[in-house]
Amino acid sequence: MYGNWVRLKDDLVDSKGVTMVNLSEVEQNAMVKCLKAFGDSAGAIGFKKPLGDYSESEALAVIDAIVTCFTQAMVEHHEKSKYPPVRGLPEVPDPMANPFADMENDLPWEDAK
Repeated sequence: MYGNWVRLKDDLVDSKGVTMVNLSEVEQNAMVKCLKAFGDSAGAIGFKKPLGDYSESEALAVIDAIVTCFTQAMVEHHEKSKYPPVRGLPEVPDPMANPFADMENDLPWEDAK
């Protein structure tokens, strides 16, 4: 995107425009999750302060909050979709967290608690 912007800036006669990134639905949902992190970090700086007046450290704090939140949202999505659902099994929040969790009562050599 930056390269397209530089080419467009240097060649003002060029009318092809800047190519935008096509976000997937997962990425769009991750961006929505980042609104709270953005609001929290911008709120700590002060909403009345214009973005152009942010110091470098303030701008980096906002960027860090957004990028961290986006990355965590993408990791959460990856973890949820890492294993395909098995037909016939009931939906569970995280079936791979402990695949033997339901076996506790099935062990004949252990006493029931």
